[in-house]
Amino acid sequence: MRSPIIIGGRSYWRTLGPQAADLQRPPSPRLPNSQDENIEPHEQPEELAPVHRDVRVLHPSRMNGAKWFKNNTEVSTRVRKIIEGDFKGPWYSWKKVPQFYRDTWFSTFKTFFEWDASIENLVKANFDALAATRLKGMVSLAKSDFKKKGEKPEWILEKFWTIMEAYWKTPKAKDKSEKARASRLSKRGGLGAHCHRAGSRSYVKVQDVLKANNEDSSFIAVMRKTHQKSDGTFVDEKARLISEKYDEYMLQRLAHIESSNADVLTMEPLTIEEKNEIYVKVAEISKQGRVFGVGSLQNEVPMTLDGSPVFTQATEQVETFNVRVTELETKLQRSRDETLLFQKRLETMEKILLSGSAGPSASTPSGGTSTSSQVPMG
Repeated sequence: MRSPIIIGGRSYWRTLGPQAADLQRPPSPRLPNSQDENIEPHEQPEELAPVHRDVRVLHPSRMNGAKWFKNNTEVSTRVRKIIEGDFKGPWYSWKKVPQFYRDTWFSTFKTFFEWDASIENLVKANFDALAATRLKGMVSLAKSDFKKKGEKPEWILEKFWTIMEAYWKTPKAKDKSEKARASRLSKRGGLGAHCHRAGSRSYVKVQDVLKANNEDSSFIAVMRKTHQKSDGTFVDEKARLISEKYDEYMLQRLAHIESSNADVLTMEPLTIEEKNEIYVKVAEISKQGRVFGVGSLQNEVPMTLDGSPVFTQATEQVETFNVRVTELETKLQRSRDETLLFQKRLETMEKILLSGSAGPSASTPSGGTSTSSQVPMG
Protein backbone atom coordinates (compact mmCIF):
# COMPACT_ATOMS: atom_id res chain seq x y z
CA MET A 1 0.00 0.00 0.00
CA ARG A 2 1.28 3.44 -0.85
CA SER A 3 1.93 5.94 1.89
CA PRO A 4 -0.51 8.89 2.11
CA ILE A 5 0.34 12.39 0.91
CA ILE A 6 -0.11 14.97 3.67
CA ILE A 7 -1.15 18.49 2.64
CA GLY A 8 -2.48 21.08 5.04
CA GLY A 9 -2.69 18.57 7.85
CA ARG A 10 -4.87 16.18 5.81
CA SER A 11 -3.91 12.81 4.32
CA TYR A 12 -4.74 11.92 0.72
CA TRP A 13 -4.53 8.49 -0.94
CA ARG A 14 -4.21 7.58 -4.57
CA THR A 15 -5.46 4.24 -5.87
CA LEU A 16 -3.92 2.69 -8.94
CA GLY A 17 -5.80 2.63 -12.21
CA PRO A 18 -7.03 5.18 -14.74
CA GLN A 19 -10.46 5.49 -13.12
CA ALA A 20 -9.11 6.81 -9.82
CA ALA A 21 -7.88 10.19 -10.93
CA ASP A 22 -9.02 12.21 -7.93
CA LEU A 23 -7.51 12.44 -4.51
CA GLN A 24 -9.51 10.57 -1.92
CA ARG A 25 -9.72 10.77 1.83
CA PRO A 26 -8.30 7.75 3.65
CA PRO A 27 -10.91 5.16 4.65
CA SER A 28 -12.36 5.38 8.14
CA PRO A 29 -10.44 3.32 10.65
CA ARG A 30 -11.85 -0.16 11.34
CA LEU A 31 -13.60 -0.45 14.67
CA PRO A 32 -11.88 -2.90 16.97
CA ASN A 33 -13.57 -6.26 17.47
CA SER A 34 -13.61 -8.34 20.58
CA GLN A 35 -10.23 -9.84 19.77
CA ASP A 36 -8.63 -6.41 19.47
CA GLU A 37 -10.03 -4.91 22.66
CA ASN A 38 -7.18 -6.18 24.81
CA ILE A 39 -4.51 -4.92 22.42
CA GLU A 40 -3.13 -1.55 23.44
CA PRO A 41 -1.87 0.71 20.67
CA HIS A 42 1.87 1.17 20.54
CA GLU A 43 2.72 4.77 21.28
CA GLN A 44 6.05 6.19 20.30
CA PRO A 45 7.34 8.37 23.17
CA GLU A 46 8.04 11.92 22.16
CA GLU A 47 11.71 12.79 22.09
CA LEU A 48 12.61 15.86 24.06
CA ALA A 49 15.21 18.39 23.06
CA PRO A 50 18.55 17.70 24.75
CA VAL A 51 19.37 20.01 27.63
CA HIS A 52 22.98 20.96 28.19
CA ARG A 53 23.72 22.27 31.66
CA ASP A 54 26.75 24.03 33.09
CA VAL A 55 28.25 24.63 29.67
CA ARG A 56 30.16 27.90 29.46
CA VAL A 57 31.57 27.64 25.94
CA LEU A 58 30.34 30.00 23.21
CA HIS A 59 30.58 29.11 19.53
CA PRO A 60 28.22 29.84 16.60
CA SER A 61 28.28 26.19 15.49
CA ARG A 62 26.77 25.21 18.88
CA MET A 63 28.48 21.84 18.61
CA ASN A 64 29.06 19.69 21.70
CA GLY A 65 26.64 21.76 23.74
CA ALA A 66 28.21 25.14 23.02
CA LYS A 67 25.93 28.15 23.35
CA TRP A 68 25.46 31.21 21.16
CA PHE A 69 23.80 34.58 21.61
CA LYS A 70 20.65 34.18 19.53
CA ASN A 71 19.99 30.60 20.62
CA ASN A 72 20.22 30.54 24.41
CA THR A 73 18.11 32.55 26.81
CA GLU A 74 20.70 32.19 29.58
CA VAL A 75 23.15 34.25 27.53
CA SER A 76 20.56 36.99 27.05
CA THR A 77 19.58 36.86 30.71
CA ARG A 78 23.19 37.19 31.79
CA VAL A 79 23.64 40.27 29.60
CA ARG A 80 20.57 41.84 31.19
CA LYS A 81 21.85 41.19 34.71
CA ILE A 82 25.26 42.63 33.84
CA ILE A 83 23.63 45.86 32.63
CA GLU A 84 21.40 46.10 35.70
CA GLY A 85 24.34 45.55 38.02
CA ASP A 86 26.51 48.28 36.50
CA PHE A 87 24.15 50.97 35.20
CA LYS A 88 26.07 54.16 36.02
CA GLY A 89 24.50 56.87 33.88
CA PRO A 90 21.32 58.26 32.23
CA TRP A 91 21.68 55.88 29.31
CA TYR A 92 18.31 55.75 27.57
CA SER A 93 19.94 54.25 24.46
CA TRP A 94 23.04 52.25 23.54
CA LYS A 95 24.60 55.30 21.87
CA LYS A 96 24.69 57.06 25.23
CA VAL A 97 26.69 54.31 26.94
CA PRO A 98 30.37 55.35 27.11
CA GLN A 99 32.88 52.97 25.55
CA PHE A 100 34.49 52.42 28.94
CA TYR A 101 31.31 50.89 30.36
CA ARG A 102 30.67 48.86 27.21
CA ASP A 103 34.11 47.32 27.64
CA THR A 104 33.50 46.85 31.36
CA TRP A 105 30.26 44.98 30.70
CA PHE A 106 32.03 42.78 28.18
CA SER A 107 34.83 42.06 30.66
CA THR A 108 32.22 40.98 33.20
CA PHE A 109 30.60 38.80 30.54
CA LYS A 110 33.94 37.02 30.08
CA THR A 111 33.78 35.78 33.66
CA PHE A 112 30.63 33.78 32.88
CA PHE A 113 31.46 32.37 29.44
CA GLU A 114 34.54 31.35 27.50
CA TRP A 115 35.42 31.01 23.83
CA ASP A 116 38.36 30.50 21.51
CA ALA A 117 40.59 33.55 21.17
CA SER A 118 40.27 33.42 17.39
CA ILE A 119 36.59 34.46 17.55
CA GLU A 120 37.07 37.22 20.12
CA ASN A 121 35.98 39.95 17.70
CA LEU A 122 32.92 37.96 16.63
CA VAL A 123 31.86 37.43 20.23
CA LYS A 124 32.38 41.12 21.03
CA ALA A 125 30.26 42.18 18.04
CA ASN A 126 27.44 39.83 19.03
CA PHE A 127 27.67 40.94 22.65
CA ASP A 128 27.35 44.60 21.69
CA ALA A 129 24.38 43.86 19.44
CA LEU A 130 22.61 41.86 22.14
CA ALA A 131 23.42 44.39 24.85
CA ALA A 132 22.03 47.21 22.70
CA THR A 133 18.81 45.26 22.12
CA ARG A 134 18.44 44.31 25.78
CA LEU A 135 19.11 47.87 26.97
CA LYS A 136 16.46 49.22 24.61
CA GLY A 137 13.90 46.74 25.88
CA MET A 138 14.83 47.26 29.53
CA VAL A 139 14.51 51.05 29.31
CA SER A 140 11.25 50.77 27.39
CA LEU A 141 9.81 48.42 30.01
CA ALA A 142 10.99 50.69 32.83
CA LYS A 143 9.33 53.67 31.16
CA SER A 144 6.09 51.75 30.66
CA ASP A 145 6.00 50.46 34.24
CA PHE A 146 6.61 53.98 35.56
CA LYS A 147 3.55 55.25 33.69
CA LYS A 148 1.42 52.46 35.16
CA LYS A 149 2.76 52.21 38.71
CA GLY A 150 4.67 55.45 39.21
CA GLU A 151 7.79 53.56 40.30
CA LYS A 152 11.18 53.53 38.66
CA PRO A 153 13.27 50.33 38.55
CA GLU A 154 15.75 49.80 41.37
CA TRP A 155 18.70 49.38 39.02
CA ILE A 156 18.45 53.02 37.84
CA LEU A 157 19.51 55.66 40.37
CA GLU A 158 17.18 58.58 41.02
CA LYS A 159 19.58 61.19 39.63
CA PHE A 160 19.90 59.27 36.36
CA TRP A 161 16.16 58.64 36.14
CA THR A 162 15.47 62.37 36.44
CA ILE A 163 17.69 63.11 33.43
CA MET A 164 16.10 60.30 31.41
CA GLU A 165 12.61 61.59 32.22
CA ALA A 166 13.58 65.06 31.05
CA TYR A 167 14.74 63.65 27.72
CA TRP A 168 11.52 61.69 27.17
CA LYS A 169 9.56 64.92 27.53
CA THR A 170 11.41 66.63 24.68
CA PRO A 171 9.57 67.01 21.32
CA LYS A 172 12.20 64.89 19.57
CA ALA A 173 11.76 61.96 21.96
CA LYS A 174 7.95 62.23 21.89
CA ASP A 175 7.86 62.19 18.09
CA LYS A 176 10.16 59.16 17.93
CA SER A 177 8.09 57.32 20.53
CA GLU A 178 4.84 58.03 18.71
CA LYS A 179 6.20 56.72 15.41
CA ALA A 180 7.39 53.53 17.09
CA ARG A 181 4.01 53.06 18.76
CA ALA A 182 2.16 53.55 15.47
CA SER A 183 4.40 50.97 13.84
CA ARG A 184 3.72 48.40 16.57
CA LEU A 185 -0.04 48.95 16.39
CA SER A 186 -0.15 48.99 12.61
CA LYS A 187 -3.13 47.09 11.23
CA ARG A 188 -1.05 45.85 8.29
CA GLY A 189 -3.73 46.47 5.72
CA GLY A 190 -6.58 45.27 7.92
CA LEU A 191 -4.78 42.17 9.25
CA GLY A 192 -4.37 43.59 12.74
CA ALA A 193 -1.31 43.84 14.97
CA HIS A 194 1.19 41.00 14.79
CA CYS A 195 0.77 38.27 17.43
CA HIS A 196 2.66 35.05 18.09
CA ARG A 197 2.87 32.31 20.73
CA ALA A 198 6.66 31.95 20.99
CA GLY A 199 6.88 33.94 24.21
CA SER A 200 10.48 34.65 25.20
CA ARG A 201 11.82 31.81 23.04
CA SER A 202 13.64 32.77 19.89
CA TYR A 203 12.49 31.22 16.63
CA VAL A 204 15.89 29.57 16.39
CA LYS A 205 15.19 27.86 19.71
CA VAL A 206 11.80 26.70 18.42
CA GLN A 207 13.49 25.26 15.36
CA ASP A 208 16.08 23.48 17.53
CA VAL A 209 13.31 21.75 19.50
CA LEU A 210 11.62 20.63 16.28
CA LYS A 211 14.91 19.19 15.03
CA ALA A 212 15.57 17.42 18.33
CA ASN A 213 12.13 15.81 18.14
CA ASN A 214 12.75 14.71 14.54
CA GLU A 215 9.95 16.96 13.31
CA ASP A 216 9.77 19.19 10.28
CA SER A 217 11.92 22.26 11.02
CA SER A 218 11.28 24.26 7.85
CA PHE A 219 10.05 27.86 7.86
CA ILE A 220 6.41 26.83 7.46
CA ALA A 221 6.70 24.43 10.42
CA VAL A 222 8.30 27.08 12.64
CA MET A 223 5.71 29.67 11.62
CA ARG A 224 2.84 27.32 12.44
CA LYS A 225 4.45 26.30 15.72
CA THR A 226 4.71 29.92 16.82
CA HIS A 227 1.38 31.22 15.47
CA GLN A 228 -1.04 28.29 15.68
CA LYS A 229 -2.98 27.04 18.69
CA SER A 230 -3.42 23.39 19.57
CA ASP A 231 -6.94 23.47 18.09
CA GLY A 232 -5.55 24.55 14.71
CA THR A 233 -6.63 28.18 14.84
CA PHE A 234 -4.15 31.00 14.31
CA VAL A 235 -3.48 33.92 16.64
CA ASP A 236 -2.40 36.08 13.70
CA GLU A 237 -4.49 36.66 10.59
CA LYS A 238 -1.52 37.06 8.27
CA ALA A 239 -0.07 33.78 9.52
CA ARG A 240 -3.35 32.04 8.69
CA LEU A 241 -3.40 33.47 5.17
CA ILE A 242 0.21 32.44 4.52
CA SER A 243 -0.47 28.93 5.82
CA GLU A 244 -3.48 28.54 3.52
CA LYS A 245 -1.58 29.97 0.58
CA TYR A 246 1.25 27.52 1.23
CA ASP A 247 -1.20 24.60 1.20
CA GLU A 248 -2.72 25.87 -2.06
CA TYR A 249 0.72 26.00 -3.61
CA MET A 250 1.38 22.42 -2.55
CA LEU A 251 -1.95 21.27 -4.02
CA GLN A 252 -1.11 22.97 -7.30
CA ARG A 253 2.24 21.25 -7.30
CA LEU A 254 0.53 17.91 -6.70
CA ALA A 255 -1.94 18.56 -9.53
CA HIS A 256 0.94 19.33 -11.87
CA ILE A 257 2.61 16.03 -10.99
CA GLU A 258 -0.69 14.20 -11.56
CA SER A 259 -1.15 15.73 -15.00
CA SER A 260 2.31 14.58 -16.05
CA ASN A 261 1.82 11.04 -14.73
CA ALA A 262 -1.82 9.97 -14.88
CA ASP A 263 -1.50 6.34 -13.79
CA VAL A 264 1.03 6.33 -11.00
CA LEU A 265 1.46 9.15 -8.53
CA THR A 266 5.05 9.62 -7.44
CA MET A 267 5.91 12.57 -5.23
CA GLU A 268 9.34 12.80 -3.70
CA PRO A 269 9.46 14.45 -0.26
CA LEU A 270 10.65 18.03 -0.33
CA THR A 271 13.92 19.01 1.28
CA ILE A 272 14.12 21.72 3.95
CA GLU A 273 15.63 24.10 1.40
CA GLU A 274 12.79 23.48 -1.07
CA LYS A 275 10.14 24.04 1.59
CA ASN A 276 11.84 27.23 2.71
CA GLU A 277 12.04 28.48 -0.86
CA ILE A 278 8.32 27.88 -1.33
CA TYR A 279 7.57 29.62 1.97
CA VAL A 280 9.53 32.73 1.00
CA LYS A 281 7.70 32.87 -2.33
CA VAL A 282 4.36 32.62 -0.53
CA ALA A 283 5.12 34.94 2.39
CA GLU A 284 7.04 37.40 0.19
CA ILE A 285 9.82 39.72 1.31
CA SER A 286 8.93 43.08 2.83
CA LYS A 287 10.41 46.42 1.79
CA GLN A 288 12.73 46.11 4.76
CA GLY A 289 14.04 42.81 3.38
CA ARG A 290 12.37 40.62 6.02
CA VAL A 291 10.22 37.51 5.74
CA PHE A 292 7.15 37.20 7.95
CA GLY A 293 6.96 34.43 10.52
CA VAL A 294 10.60 33.37 10.76
CA GLY A 295 11.89 35.83 13.37
CA SER A 296 15.54 35.22 14.21
CA LEU A 297 15.81 32.76 11.32
CA GLN A 298 16.05 35.70 8.91
CA ASN A 299 19.76 35.05 8.44
CA GLU A 300 18.90 31.72 6.81
CA VAL A 301 17.37 33.62 3.89
CA PRO A 302 20.48 34.71 1.95
CA MET A 303 19.86 37.74 -0.26
CA THR A 304 21.44 38.86 -3.51
CA LEU A 305 22.31 42.47 -4.22
CA ASP A 306 18.87 43.07 -5.74
CA GLY A 307 17.14 41.73 -2.62
CA SER A 308 15.97 38.42 -4.06
CA PRO A 309 16.40 35.28 -1.92
CA VAL A 310 19.10 32.75 -2.71
CA PHE A 311 18.90 29.20 -1.42
CA THR A 312 21.87 26.87 -1.40
CA GLN A 313 22.57 23.51 0.17
CA ALA A 314 25.13 25.07 2.50
CA THR A 315 23.12 27.95 3.97
CA GLU A 316 23.19 26.43 7.46
CA GLN A 317 26.99 26.18 7.33
CA VAL A 318 27.75 29.70 6.10
CA GLU A 319 28.20 31.27 9.51
CA THR A 320 30.32 28.38 10.77
CA PHE A 321 32.44 28.57 7.62
CA ASN A 322 32.97 32.31 8.11
CA VAL A 323 34.01 31.72 11.69
CA ARG A 324 36.49 29.08 10.58
CA VAL A 325 37.96 31.50 8.06
CA THR A 326 38.30 34.10 10.80
CA GLU A 327 40.05 31.57 13.02
CA LEU A 328 42.54 30.68 10.27
CA GLU A 329 43.20 34.34 9.48
CA THR A 330 43.85 35.03 13.16
CA LYS A 331 46.28 32.12 13.42
CA LEU A 332 48.02 33.23 10.23
CA GLN A 333 48.43 36.77 11.53
CA ARG A 334 49.75 35.43 14.82
CA SER A 335 52.30 33.34 12.93
CA ARG A 336 53.37 36.38 10.91
CA ASP A 337 53.83 38.44 14.07
CA GLU A 338 55.94 35.71 15.65
CA THR A 339 58.08 35.46 12.51
CA LEU A 340 58.60 39.23 12.44
CA LEU A 341 59.57 39.25 16.11
CA PHE A 342 62.05 36.43 15.52
CA GLN A 343 63.62 38.31 12.62
CA LYS A 344 64.07 41.44 14.75
CA ARG A 345 65.73 39.43 17.49
CA LEU A 346 68.01 37.77 14.96
CA GLU A 347 69.06 41.14 13.52
CA THR A 348 69.80 42.41 17.02
CA MET A 349 71.99 39.38 17.76
CA GLU A 350 73.89 39.86 14.49
CA LYS A 351 74.63 43.49 15.35
CA ILE A 352 75.92 42.50 18.78
CA LEU A 353 78.18 39.81 17.32
CA LEU A 354 79.56 42.13 14.63
CA SER A 355 80.35 44.90 17.11
CA GLY A 356 82.15 42.44 19.41
CA SER A 357 84.31 40.83 16.70
CA ALA A 358 85.66 44.15 15.31
CA GLY A 359 87.92 44.88 18.38
CA PRO A 360 90.09 48.03 18.97
CA SER A 361 91.90 49.49 15.91
CA ALA A 362 95.78 49.64 15.78
CA SER A 363 97.24 52.99 16.90
CA THR A 364 100.35 54.78 15.57
CA PRO A 365 103.37 55.70 17.79
CA SER A 366 103.10 59.05 19.47
CA GLY A 367 105.17 62.00 18.32
CA GLY A 368 105.56 61.28 14.63
CA THR A 369 104.63 59.30 11.64
CA SER A 370 105.28 55.66 11.30
CA THR A 371 108.50 54.58 9.58
CA SER A 372 109.17 51.41 7.76
CA SER A 373 112.09 49.24 8.86
CA GLN A 374 115.22 49.53 6.70
CA VAL A 375 116.88 46.46 5.35
CA PRO A 376 120.73 46.68 5.65
CA MET A 377 122.57 46.78 2.38
CA GLY A 378 125.11 44.10 1.95
